[in-house]
Amino acid sequence: MISIRKLTSPSQALKSQIPALAEVFIVQKRNASSRDHLTKYGAGGRNSFNGNVVTVFGGTGFLGRYVINRLAKVGTQIIVPYRGVEDDVRYLRLMGDLGQIVFVHYSINDYDSIKKSLTHSTTAINLLSRDYSNRNFHMEDTLVHASESIAKASLECGVKKLVHMSHLSADSESPSEYMRLKAKGESTVREIFPEATFMKPAQAYGFEDRYLNKFAYLAKLPAVPLVDGGLSTTKRPVYVADIAQAVVAAALDDSLMNKTFELYGPEEYYLHDMVEYTLRLTRKTFRYLPVPMQLYKLWGWLGEQSLFDPRLTQDQVEREYLSETVTDDAHTFADIGIEPVNLNDTALSVVRRHRHYYHFDEMKTDDDVIRPVPV
Repeated sequence: MISIRKLTSPSQALKSQIPALAEVFIVQKRNASSRDHLTKYGAGGRNSFNGNVVTVFGGTGFLGRYVINRLAKVGTQIIVPYRGVEDDVRYLRLMGDLGQIVFVHYSINDYDSIKKSLTHSTTAINLLSRDYSNRNFHMEDTLVHASESIAKASLECGVKKLVHMSHLSADSESPSEYMRLKAKGESTVREIFPEATFMKPAQAYGFEDRYLNKFAYLAKLPAVPLVDGGLSTTKRPVYVADIAQAVVAAALDDSLMNKTFELYGPEEYYLHDMVEYTLRLTRKTFRYLPVPMQLYKLWGWLGEQSLFDPRLTQDQVEREYLSETVTDDAHTFADIGIEPVNLNDTALSVVRRHRHYYHFDEMKTDDDVIRPVPV
């Protein structure tokens, strides 16, 4: 007789009643490896396994958490190298089923620890970035030397795919040191791992960004300082979730290997209009003060003298006023099958928390729209 417990699983109940089927079931289990014994195959969700083991460097950063969440959602086993203490990465454990996300302590100055985190991986994703130097790390250590080590270790460990994160404005002749180092790191990785996939996104915005949120915080000043009033700089803001989706596609799709993708939003805006739009959404008064670049960089130099992480540096000022230009024949979101969202559709959810409670529940009106740069 079949018990109630067995009735909850008809296939198991049937096999237990028919000896021939039960014997086949046992043989299949015995021939399986220890990993195959309990693993569910296919992209069936967070508790499945799609056959990819991906190491995500920089997984604890702004973009990294979005990438890890999407990788885990389709049944990817993920290795997350981290530094610091284990409590710093505990929020990432919730993104995958038990055992799907493995944390490995490492240092970018310890090549053996980098190799250890890549030993069993099929794919490596390098999201490491640093936009200022401090007493422990220079920007070059992260953007160039660490990228070089990851590319070499990936080659030695037999990693099939490497996805490297660069920047849309990366240029060896850029006035920004950060952009020059981004370009240098990209060329270094290309020499070591020629089949790598390169992602070059524009400045990303999202809930934890230092982009729209920074503009919202500037409302506390009597007037927002803008070089040339912000009308000499154009931006192509892109939503961080769209970038993460493109990175995941490149990590799992073999047809996207050995390509360079420029990832940017569907519209181009003046910096002046973006700041004004952000303050309009937060129901703050927009006042701006045109300042010369040298005076703004002096403010950045004063910020660098802080004993703590600087809120502003000279190089950040330089980067803020670099226009984001695109290449006509480059691969874009369209080649991956992704349609990037518009800033008008997502900005309010990012900056709503900066509103006064009187205005928090107000909806976006027809006037709360940012207009693209006129062609």
